Amino acid sequence: MFLKKLLALASVVGLLSFGPANAQLTGGTVSEGAAKSSTAKVGLALGGGGSRGSAHVGVLKVLVEEGVPIDLIAGTSIGSVVGGFYSYGMSPDAIAFEFTKDHFIKEWMPRPLLVKMLFIPYEQSPRLIGIKPYDGIYKGERFQNYVNKVCNGARIEQLKIPFAAICTNVVDGKSYKIREGDLGTAMRASTAVPGLKRPVQIGDKLYCDGGLICNVPVEHVKEMGADFVIAVNIDEHVSEVPLHKFRALGSMAKQALRIDLNHSDAELCAKANVVIHPNTDGITLISRKKSDGVMGIEHGVRAAREAMPEIRSKLLAAGIALKPKATSVD
Repeated sequence: MFLKKLLALASVVGLLSFGPANAQLTGGTVSEGAAKSSTAKVGLALGGGGSRGSAHVGVLKVLVEEGVPIDLIAGTSIGSVVGGFYSYGMSPDAIAFEFTKDHFIKEWMPRPLLVKMLFIPYEQSPRLIGIKPYDGIYKGERFQNYVNKVCNGARIEQLKIPFAAICTNVVDGKSYKIREGDLGTAMRASTAVPGLKRPVQIGDKLYCDGGLICNVPVEHVKEMGADFVIAVNIDEHVSEVPLHKFRALGSMAKQALRIDLNHSDAELCAKANVVIHPNTDGITLISRKKSDGVMGIEHGVRAAREAMPEIRSKLLAAGIALKPKATSVD
């Protein structure tokens, strides 16, 4: 997964952009008289990918507009943020606002990485007197507080849509679903990139970013009871790169990241009935550019619209009806 590559400092610098601050699938076309199965549930598996997560918002816009029922949501890393906000009751437009106005990225990473690194000697000084916090450049408390403020301290077990934040327990090396507790803590844990963000201890487990093991949580949403799973993969695509491009600093890490994600996430997505893969090429994992947020949303809308014929057809085959259409997407 991408997190393995993110640990090396040179790779991190090469991968990040510092712009202006600023579960089982079967899917289809449903007639008005079609009745939704009394037992079939539609699950949404939202993958990880940092700032590319704005594409998830575009996908949600179309699914809501088209009346696709969403009964369960599992999200990894940024997927847990978008999925958690929507499960709480935020509209796709409200979530889009958090991305396009920089609210999300500024709270998740208050200072650009290169600036933050200047303070590392000072912030690590307590270790000299025996105070040893968990490893990581950013604490993550500010992001947790931001989420809980936006969602009014909501607890996962009280959300409008059953939700799970996918994390990796570094103690036993296994993938876990967080399905209870305050939403801010769960999102903080699911987005805790090793080395970059401090892990989150809950009981005897120490959680970090879920993408370390399961970047697109198809199996997890199935375990939650989904019979029909729509997976959203926000990885960059792998394309041929001219040889001279690999002389640039960080170029090898970037391409290795794309290759690793494409192979591992393809295996996970193969277990879904429908896969939506927006074009996120060129959006770095921790982009602070407003334009990237806007572009991600637009490409998410486009990819979801292209997938709708397949979704309608397969939903019909599964006996699952669409809801009345909502207001059209811009």
